[in-house]
Amino acid sequence: MAPRLTFYRFTVFSLLIFFSIWILNVKLDLEHDELKRTHVLILSSWRSGSSFLGQIFNHHPKVFYIYEPARMVWVKYPNQEESILHYPIRDLFRSLFTCDVSPLHAYLPRGQYISDLPFWSESWALCSPPACKALSMNEAYDRPTCYQRCGYVPLEKMAESCEAHSHVVLKTVRVLDLGALLPLFQDANLDLRVIHLIRDPRAVTFSRMNFDLLHDEDLIVAREGQEWQNKKAMPNVIQVMSNICKAQMKINEFGRKVSKNLKGKYMMIRYEDLANEPVTTVDKIYKFAGLSLNEDLQKWLYNITHKHKPEQTGFMNFAEDSMKIVHKWRKGLKHNVVLQIQDACQKAMEVFGYSQVRTLKEQQDLTLSVVADVENNKVLDV
Repeated sequence: MAPRLTFYRFTVFSLLIFFSIWILNVKLDLEHDELKRTHVLILSSWRSGSSFLGQIFNHHPKVFYIYEPARMVWVKYPNQEESILHYPIRDLFRSLFTCDVSPLHAYLPRGQYISDLPFWSESWALCSPPACKALSMNEAYDRPTCYQRCGYVPLEKMAESCEAHSHVVLKTVRVLDLGALLPLFQDANLDLRVIHLIRDPRAVTFSRMNFDLLHDEDLIVAREGQEWQNKKAMPNVIQVMSNICKAQMKINEFGRKVSKNLKGKYMMIRYEDLANEPVTTVDKIYKFAGLSLNEDLQKWLYNITHKHKPEQTGFMNFAEDSMKIVHKWRKGLKHNVVLQIQDACQKAMEVFGYSQVRTLKEQQDLTLSVVADVENNKVLDV
């Protein structure tokens, strides 16, 4: 009987060990799944609505959002060409996507506090616990209040806040070559999804001409083109827009190639579609990013695109009647400038579904659509 009893005990002991290991592995797998994050990069050009799209993500409770981190790299290396700057930007993005804030110490003047980060109060996550205990999770997001009450918080709290969210979203207008970010797509530790926001180059031009804070950026963009050889004189808007249009086409071409091999990694969205049908378009964008659009977000989105919240204040006043914004250039931009932009960005306009206007009458006739339907433009369906 003793040998049988010994065998029985050995069998029971072995089974207990097996099930203990199995349960431990299941637990580790579950913890890994919980920690697995989705990484979203909003990629666009200046004055194309990327701040607006960034705020749409910023208002989702699962999102840790950072506004324009690449700007720190451009400020640190103002005399470099944009193609060279892609590499430190790529490294910075990878660190931030993985909630590693240590590289920020090299880019920030003091590098100690969250408030050293430019435009830090654009992030709701940095204006609420655990990053800011001065405001509660139940308080509505308000940038001026955040700026006043959430200032001197150690950068380590930024990492802690990042780790508390399932989605890390970065917004940038300073990546003009998506191919430079290829290692991020290939990184097994990242689940990178790129949302490429496009806007009618005529509307972008009109907005740029009424926004007087892009001199340094224009110099860096213009340096890259063969048409711009004078690196000291200020480039004009046509020269800058020519390079931007070429860059947007190049990004789209690379993104479509990525999509063939890696489904669900690249999406192109036009600002005009976002402005005219915000709820439908944002629902599509959220699904791409693995998020859902709840009733509260729908209500906020409707209000913010119909200017029902004029109390929005600060540098980024994104509360507007979005449908009117789409057409502003048609009344405000000189027709000779329109013709020059159409010539400089002809190929990009064809690719992204923007029709040219031949006369001032056509330009100012708002019943004449200059934006192709999504259904009729296969390039948009990526």
